[in-house]
Amino acid sequence: MCQPSSRLTFYNNACAQKKQIALMEREFGPVIVGEWSLATDNCAMWLNGFNDNLPGFPRSPCKYIPCSLPYMGTGQPGTPVDSGAALQGPYGTGISGPSFGLCPVDRDWMTERYNNAEEGKNWMSSPPEAPRGRDGTDEVMSLLALKKISAFSGIGHGFYFWNFRTDLYNPQWSYLLALERGWIPKGDLNDERIINSCHREDVGAFVCEANREAPEETVKNGMKYALGEKKKDFGYIYKLEGEQLYSEGDAVFDEFWKSHRAQGATCDFGGAAILKEENVTHPDDYYSDDYYNAVEVNEFAIWKIVVLVVIGVLVGSLTGFCLAMKFSPKFSRKVRSSTMLRPVTSSRIFRQSFGNLLEPGLQGYTGISMD
Repeated sequence: MCQPSSRLTFYNNACAQKKQIALMEREFGPVIVGEWSLATDNCAMWLNGFNDNLPGFPRSPCKYIPCSLPYMGTGQPGTPVDSGAALQGPYGTGISGPSFGLCPVDRDWMTERYNNAEEGKNWMSSPPEAPRGRDGTDEVMSLLALKKISAFSGIGHGFYFWNFRTDLYNPQWSYLLALERGWIPKGDLNDERIINSCHREDVGAFVCEANREAPEETVKNGMKYALGEKKKDFGYIYKLEGEQLYSEGDAVFDEFWKSHRAQGATCDFGGAAILKEENVTHPDDYYSDDYYNAVEVNEFAIWKIVVLVVIGVLVGSLTGFCLAMKFSPKFSRKVRSSTMLRPVTSSRIFRQSFGNLLEPGLQGYTGISMD
């Protein structure tokens, strides 16, 4: 099950597996991580059964691509998929299946905007298929793979990926396609990119804060869980509201998360909390392995658009006025006789520019008449 979240959360959760695996190795013996993937959503078709998904899933709109031909041939009942039919029954508790000849696959990740790179929240409003020039899927998947392999190979006794190949083009679930895309590195697991991929998470450069976009009731439930697990009184939280509630949640969530990371705790609390990087100064090479290296997109500010429109209108109006003055005697006479424009038409600059067109009884004018 993949709850929608930021790339930062997926990165941190992947690296947090190190401590969880280490604890299991101490208590039970060798640990081999099985059937892991690079999926960050529940979009893969029939992930939880034929025409089925977990109740209420997927939580975000999925990307759709043309369905592939059946590997056993088109002579099978109901094949090929009818491109003119919507989702067909029987239906499960969730949604997953072909619709109008298209099949669901995992969503794209978008490159973060310049002013939103720190918290990485563009996934909340991004479409399932990234617009041209904004697709950050290769980078996110590559970094996530490095961090997962770092956790699984560096602490445990091995791992295997699900699956070797997939029917649809869905590299998040296909080892072969992930290799082709360069998401999973080839060669030695002692590659420095793998070994050092979790250095930010390992040094604890994050804080777990209350999610300001979550309802207050959700935050209270998360705090109730965190305080209850530590046998602390939580009755006081029901008297809090607004920023006072969220500020108290910052302290409760961060304290619980940092003291329980070794046991595999994550900063989620049912959507009540999110991870945020601490505001600290880093050396130049600090961002060598995370998503800040993405080609960030500077959005064109609204005020710049307004200024350009105003300048365009002014330039266009001035150009039109000058042309009319030069080529329309009637327009020129009206301008000269206007009381409202007299302060302008009597000025030296104006008369030097258009004086020959303003003199009464102008003879021999061969300009284009706009009467």
